[in-house]
Amino acid sequence: MASSVSLQVPSSILDWVVSIGAQDSLDSDQQHQIELWKQGIESPNITDVTRLSNQLHVPFGYFFLREPIDDTPAVFARRTIGSVDTYSRPSRELVDTVTDMTALQDWARQDQIDAGEEVLPFVGSVDTQTSVGSIARAMRKVLGIESDWYKGRYKNRVLSKAEVAFPYLRERAEYAHIIVMQNGVAGRDTHRPLDPDEFRAFALIDTYAPLVFINRADESESARLFSLVHELVHVFLGEAELFNDSRIPSAVSVVEQVCNEVAGQILMPDEAFLQAWDRGTELSVQEKIQEVQNYFPLSKLSIAVRALSFACITQEQYEQCQQLAQQWAHKQKLEKPKKSEGGSFYNTLGSRIDRRILDRIATSVAEGRTSYTDAYRLTNTGRKTFPKLLERLGI
Repeated sequence: MASSVSLQVPSSILDWVVSIGAQDSLDSDQQHQIELWKQGIESPNITDVTRLSNQLHVPFGYFFLREPIDDTPAVFARRTIGSVDTYSRPSRELVDTVTDMTALQDWARQDQIDAGEEVLPFVGSVDTQTSVGSIARAMRKVLGIESDWYKGRYKNRVLSKAEVAFPYLRERAEYAHIIVMQNGVAGRDTHRPLDPDEFRAFALIDTYAPLVFINRADESESARLFSLVHELVHVFLGEAELFNDSRIPSAVSVVEQVCNEVAGQILMPDEAFLQAWDRGTELSVQEKIQEVQNYFPLSKLSIAVRALSFACITQEQYEQCQQLAQQWAHKQKLEKPKKSEGGSFYNTLGSRIDRRILDRIATSVAEGRTSYTDAYRLTNTGRKTFPKLLERLGI
């Protein structure tokens, strides 16, 4: 049988696939078996290679390459990092996620071209020399929001809460033809969670189909909201990025400084912040931050960063806020039981996908321009789940 046919996989390829794969998943017996293959004492067969490919989350075809390749996504080189880069190589979860999103973006780009659509003029329409206020105004115009949008309501809920503001701004971005996807795992594999310490979001730039991906594994709704707006700024700058918010008040580059400042202006305009801050003259710093949080969909630490930038608090007071935020986050991790993304299967699946793009894919399938197989691949669904998802979402 084919499965029993011995294969010749060079030791250099075996070393490489193990180094880029999920090598922590290998037990001592498997590691020993790989050593035997490398030394030529034994040879793997198709079943062995298939099993190892699945376990390492490395493409099956990689085992048959003549020499190792660099499959690091280009966006990984554009990552935002703090003072220490602990992720010199991307995880397979990140690689697979970027690969999936790139395929979706390629499809969306061609769909726009086939439909006779023009390029989106706002992509790359500003640069780091453009004033923060001008960029914020341009973004509000494209998104169709006012400067005090956070005072309003969305689906009968106040927009000053991050859990309401996120879906609202996501919807506004989708209406502007910016694809917004989110997920907390690689594909549909709940055993492969995305690591928020590796990345919180990324932006892939295209003048027809700009795409923003949000890491749903990031527990904080306010963090996901900030990531969304931060990446939207990158779309307007025309700069791809892999975002890992280090939560430091000073950005690591001019581009990141601009993105942080513009995101701050969208979520909490300067004048509105100062007015809110001055209301609590008799309050302590922590009490003031708590009071300001009632008006804006941001975390306490983000408010502390803004307060520091206006010299409303000292560096020492900011560091105290930072320490409290870290303690709270650690406590939440310890107390929160391990769970899935929550909700029903179709609610979860629907929340991952850009609604407008899903509608375009469904239309393309109905018109015979896209195969069902491609539709399943693009949406991480299957023969049964794809039509059921469309039904649940009313598409």
